[in-house]
Amino acid sequence: MTKSIFHIDVGSTVTEARALAIEGGRIVQLERVSCPTPPPASKDERTLGLGEVLDVIGSRMSEDKSSYENEGVMVTLSAGGEPKAVCAGVVKGISGESAKRAALLAGATVTDLVCVDDGRQDFERISDLRRQDVSVAVMAGGVDEEIMESGTHQILNIARVLAKGLPKKGWSDDRIPLVYAGSQEAREEVARILGDIEIIWADNVRAKLEEEHLASARDAVVGSFSENVRSDPKFQGLGKLGLPEVFPSGYAAGLAFEGLYEETGENVLGLSLDGDAVQVFSGIKGVFTRTVTPVAKVNPNKVAKWLPHPQMAENLGDFIGNLVLRPHVLPTTWNELSVFLAVWKEAIREGIAEHKATAIELRGVHRQRQVGETFQVEVSGGDTLLKMPTLRRIVVTGVLSRVLSREAVLSLVMDGAQVAGGVGVYLDTCNALQVAGLLPSGSANILESLLPLAVLVAPGEDRDRVGAGWASARLDGTYEQLPVSMGEITLVPIANGSAVEITLDPSRQEDLGEGPGRKTVRDLPPGFSRIYVDGRPRPQLRTLERISPREIIGWYRNLGVFPEQVLSGWERGRGQ
Repeated sequence: MTKSIFHIDVGSTVTEARALAIEGGRIVQLERVSCPTPPPASKDERTLGLGEVLDVIGSRMSEDKSSYENEGVMVTLSAGGEPKAVCAGVVKGISGESAKRAALLAGATVTDLVCVDDGRQDFERISDLRRQDVSVAVMAGGVDEEIMESGTHQILNIARVLAKGLPKKGWSDDRIPLVYAGSQEAREEVARILGDIEIIWADNVRAKLEEEHLASARDAVVGSFSENVRSDPKFQGLGKLGLPEVFPSGYAAGLAFEGLYEETGENVLGLSLDGDAVQVFSGIKGVFTRTVTPVAKVNPNKVAKWLPHPQMAENLGDFIGNLVLRPHVLPTTWNELSVFLAVWKEAIREGIAEHKATAIELRGVHRQRQVGETFQVEVSGGDTLLKMPTLRRIVVTGVLSRVLSREAVLSLVMDGAQVAGGVGVYLDTCNALQVAGLLPSGSANILESLLPLAVLVAPGEDRDRVGAGWASARLDGTYEQLPVSMGEITLVPIANGSAVEITLDPSRQEDLGEGPGRKTVRDLPPGFSRIYVDGRPRPQLRTLERISPREIIGWYRNLGVFPEQVLSGWERGRGQ
């Protein structure tokens, strides 16, 4: 009898229960049931309906899938119950960033970063902390950040700020716990300063300036989350059902991206489109990073530039406000869908920009000076690891990846991520990533559990090669030049979903991962049905200057996102 797994994901907009099995190394979906997750502002607890979806999926399995035996239940949570963290360090660009990265890898949303060089006075830091609605604090700081020859002294100063400022839990009078991932020499004094605040000890994330070790702090945040979420009245249903340990959704997906990188040894970018936020994951050169960007951050003026007709911008502010308040409500007209996609393209662009600023080479102190009571610290290093031409694959997951058409998802990736080079785009059609992340290593083939969607090829910044012999592909054993037309997206079908070999010939100054001017070969496994060659100039896409609605309509036509009568109507100035 084949083993099956129940996976429950309490998402920000939708609660989903799935029965899954591992067949031939692949994670496959057997059954799926979903119900809306009550919004945060409602009086209902957020697991309302969980028992019902479990009963339904259990009865379906017993009736229709008798050859499967349930082996266990996995629960992931992102419905406002994921860890919300404040982070603290000595130098913002060193231990502060490391504390933040550890919290993000644990699936947390980081709301504040307290450091010596954050530009605030202590009373401002304390006031800001007391206003935070958070569930955990993460503190770091080590001997390699000596300021005024007293790194430990600065750690203790930060501890005093946290002792006065850390807020209470939302449902009790206890203060939120603190994960201490700093200097071991300061532990005893930090414990004395923090008093009755619960401290969870973790390894120092930056014991040496040139090294970063996040796993211990990450696991401590996850452990704190799993313990405390059962006490939260908003999630009483988890305890009533006797469900097993609960994990943050972002943490589970992050583990899967780590596994995918280790499985393939190739750089990967993940986009999780979850209704109210974009999560961006990356595994690059063995460094794993996660960031979260709320949709509410988008700039309406930039969103308007993605619209296929200028009249659609008239009520754009109201549309974005409603989307933030009710992220579970999907578009019902073609006009609404076009605005919806424009918002998400800009949200992905914002998310990628934030991720580039977080996924960086480790920084080190370069020089330092004291001005009065304010420390100004300059750090060296910090170049981003996320460079689009070096990526081999992009994986799209999250609620929107399963409710939007595949053409719409591709449009979001192409315009939001603005790929350069050659990359395979994959779709997580059954939330396999969250399950794979929690399974024992080697239990499932993660790549085989994903759907190959399309191959994207784009010169990017390499404008010298647009229209020239920049790219070729081996399809069915024969080589052919790929058409790279300025400003256009061109479709090249792949017959029978065969394996594809793409050769990219950059100009002398362009680096696609093999060095400036060097040819780069991308081998893509079988399963893809199409290649899109994107000849649009990247500087124009980045600034969105001189892009006309007619061009946007043409791009949608190239991808097949909207019916022709809708596109023609927009060209004639009609709404749909």
